[in-house]
This record gives sequence, structure tokens and C-alpha cells, in this order.
Amino acid sequence: MLKKTFAFISLGCAKNLVDSEEIIGSLQSAGFQLKQDIKKASFAIINTCAFLKEARSEALKTLKEVALVKKNPKSQLKKIAVIGCLAQYYNEAQIKKLVPEIDLAVTIDNYHAIPDLLERMVSPRADIKEVERVKRRFLSGSPHSVYIKIAEGCNNRCSYCLIPSLRGRLRSRSMGDILDEVKAVQKLGTREICLIAQDTTAYGLDYYGKGMIVELLKRLSAVKGIYWIRLLYAHPARVTKDLLNTIKEEPRICKYIDLPIQHISDKILRRMGRMSGKEKIVSLYNDIRDLIPDVTLRTTVMTGYPGEGEREFNELLNFLKEYPFERLGIFPFSPERGTRAFKQGHRVKTEVINQRLEKLLEQQKDISREFNRSLLGKRVEVMVDFPHPERNNAYGRLVSQAPEVDGKVVITGVSRVHPGDFLPVKISGVGTFDLLGSNLDGK
Repeated sequence: MLKKTFAFISLGCAKNLVDSEEIIGSLQSAGFQLKQDIKKASFAIINTCAFLKEARSEALKTLKEVALVKKNPKSQLKKIAVIGCLAQYYNEAQIKKLVPEIDLAVTIDNYHAIPDLLERMVSPRADIKEVERVKRRFLSGSPHSVYIKIAEGCNNRCSYCLIPSLRGRLRSRSMGDILDEVKAVQKLGTREICLIAQDTTAYGLDYYGKGMIVELLKRLSAVKGIYWIRLLYAHPARVTKDLLNTIKEEPRICKYIDLPIQHISDKILRRMGRMSGKEKIVSLYNDIRDLIPDVTLRTTVMTGYPGEGEREFNELLNFLKEYPFERLGIFPFSPERGTRAFKQGHRVKTEVINQRLEKLLEQQKDISREFNRSLLGKRVEVMVDFPHPERNNAYGRLVSQAPEVDGKVVITGVSRVHPGDFLPVKISGVGTFDLLGSNLDGK
């Protein structure tokens, strides 16, 4: 007999995590009980990523591991549902052929139907009508720092990217809906919100007919109790002077800009289908540094894109040295079937890609250490993420450190603090990515 109990596994990025939290919330509103132990749940739901081959492999590996739990006669697990990008990448028949134990595959557009689909499995003979569920989000981590997804999908059509085919075209949320969510999580103790989308700077283009990210930031800045507003995934082609001035002038908006440039060679940028060339990127970089001197910049770049020769790679390497970013994510090109890049010629050998990746990483380590050394001896404000009272310390972040990707501050001399507390800290030691600091507050 099926019970209204479920376990949930969320794979992939922060945008997937937000989806997972909303689905869990909708299931709880429908009377389903979340179980931490998958063996004690009737349903297992796995939210998957399919952006890259490695992500699809991870998702299939996880599904097969869950299938083994289902086969175990001592387990209560009876049904497996796969949702998310893998259910977009493969159709239901293909997924079930890969993992026969799967009972249900739900595409992204049908997330709202998950409670009713599971309800029908619990009570197959009952006359269950699909109802409008109360929107509720289950926060899987500490509520002090929360991702807020402001839009779904993307219209940019970069030649290497599967997102438009997996997630569809840009669909911005209404400003009122976003503000309501932020106010709701603030009541739960949220102090930092991280705005995410495939391209946050495109926010509003579809819903309002024009870019509205500046207006959204201004209205969010007026929400009491929110101290850090962090803007992630800002496309260089849509970063305007108005946006930069807003970041500069609004004290609650983090002086932190995540600006994924992907490359700097005009040849590669054209092949990628990017909307910004080298001249535009260099000009924007200089404008940001001039207007917001204390800004922290993060970017992501890709190496090994088809057609990237030694000249193009060295152009990228030298650019990142001449125009350093405090934070950098580096990815090897992954040929994804269904993208334009998959059919492009002049592929770069894997061993060459790995060599280039290593060169970029080594150079960035020096840049990161130099930036961290500039903080030695300084008094800074740190937000606590994880207290360790038994060790008399805590982990936290500076305003220049986004969650999960930018390192942390190990704070010593801490006894009674909670996630979301702000502490004055003196930086006493530095590593390549992490910092060591002593608490000056006495807490």
C-alpha cells in the first residue's frame, strides 16, 4: 500500500534547488510527508540536471542507485519519479528504457501537477480532480540566505547551450510575485537574497516589454530586514549604466557583479553566438571599476571551444591577467548534441583543453591570493553561515563572497552566534580562496 510519504533528491544548480523547494512545499501542502531516509518513503523524487553530459551521467547514476533501494525487499520505496531537465532531454520511454524501475517522468512545464499525479497513485480508484495548490516553498537550508528565481528560460541562444531547448524561452515572474516571496522568506529570517535566472539582466523583457531589473532591485531594496541583495548571472550585453548606478547607490545591493563573459576573442565570441565583443567587454570592465571602485567581479570562461587555437587561448589568458577578476569559474567546452556548437568543426583535443584549463587555474590562483592578501589586517563585516560552538569558531562570508562558489571566512573566537548574524572580524590569515579572521565582537 502506498503512503503519502516521499523522499527528495535535488541535483544541479541553484535554479534547480529553487524548483525542488517549491515542489516539496506543494507536496507538503497536499498532505505528503517528507522523509529524510529514502527507504522509509513510498515515493522517491529526483530533480535532475541535463545541461552537460557529466550532469546527465550523474543523474542516471543517481536514478540507478535509487532503483536498487526500490528493489530491496526491506525498503518501503514503491515508486520513483524523475523530474527536471533529464525528463526534457529524454522522453519518458527513453528514460524508462535506461532505468526500467522509473514509474513517472515529469517535464518542467508540469511541475504544478506533481501532487495530483502522486495522489492518483496513492488512490487510483478515487475521483481526484486537479486543484489549484497553495504556493509554498520549503527552505531546505538555513533561511538566512535564500536564492530567489526571478525568471525561467532564456532567449539568448548561445551556440553551446542546451538551456533554451530544456527550459524554454524567457518567462519572467511578475514583480509583485517576487516581492511577495521575498517578504515571506524575510519573515522566516532571511537576510541575504541571491537573485538568479539564466540571464537576470533580461528580467522583464517578455513580461513588461522592457528590461526591469533596475526597478526590481530598487523595490527589493525597500524590503525591511533584507541586508544583502546579490545579483547573479548578469549578461555583459545588458549591463547598463543605470544598473551600475543602482548597484553603486543602493547600500543593500552587494557591490558584487557576476558577469559571465565566456571568452574574449572576437572570433570565438562570434562562434559562440554571444552578444558582446572584446571592445564592449573591456569598456564595461573599465566602467565598472571606475564607477564602483570597491566592487568584486566574478566571471566564467570556457576553454576548448571549437576553433580556439593557441592565439585565441593566449588572448584569453592575457586578458584575464591584464583585467583580473577576483572570482573566476572555468569550464572546458562540452559538445552537446542539439546545440549549434556540436556541429562546428575544428574541435580541440581533450588533452589540449585540459592543459589550457590548468594554465587558467594556476594564473587565477595567483590573482585570488593577491586579492586575499590585500585584506590582511583589515576589519571586515562577515555574515555567519555555519556556527561551530564546540570548536569556538564559525564559517561565514564577506559581501564579496557568493554562497557555495567563492570560498569562506573561518572566524575564530566565536561562542554564541547564529546563521545570519553579522560580525566584525579582523582578517589574520589568507589562503588561495579562504580567509581566516578573529571575531572582534565578543559573541
